[in-house]
Amino acid sequence: MAKIADPWHHHDWDSKDYVADWAERQKGREPDRQEAFAALAAALPYKKEAAIKILDVGAGYGGLAMYLLARFPNASAVCQDGSEAMADLGGERMKPFAGRFGYILADFSKPGWTRKVPDRFDAAVSSIAIHNVRDTKTIQRIYADILPLLKSGGCFLNFDRMRPTLEDQLGFLERAGFERVKCFWQGETRSVIGGFKP
Repeated sequence: MAKIADPWHHHDWDSKDYVADWAERQKGREPDRQEAFAALAAALPYKKEAAIKILDVGAGYGGLAMYLLARFPNASAVCQDGSEAMADLGGERMKPFAGRFGYILADFSKPGWTRKVPDRFDAAVSSIAIHNVRDTKTIQRIYADILPLLKSGGCFLNFDRMRPTLEDQLGFLERAGFERVKCFWQGETRSVIGGFKP
């Protein structure tokens, strides 16, 4: 019987060469993400000068974290990613924000990843990451994993491909325990969705 490939591993995130090539391809896409990043930032219920703590889930090379650290000059970020190569690249790219960010290596496709996240956050965010697991039950579990990482009243905002559908994903957030769940921005294939911890 042929072995079925793990859908999470359709990218080779362990390869420095692959990650470097992938990151280079993203440069042309960055301008297209600014509108969604702006909508996500605007949905954060904090003043720009607030000293908020942000968890970037599946942070990759830090594109969203850098955007938010620039917008919130007193904020700090913990960037979680499962790829050491990606974390190394993010550390280089984010040097202008030295002292305000750090990386945690943990694979959110596997249960128990949150044990490596030692803090509670005002906000958790994610950008074009969670859909990569390609498994509906795993996506639901990741959403449920994030809720306890937030302070009471904190929010989770996810900019991602809506696979499965937008309606399904909003339902996943509600079943995970988030309140005031809604879509904050919608593009052709991607949306910013989120909710708040009671």
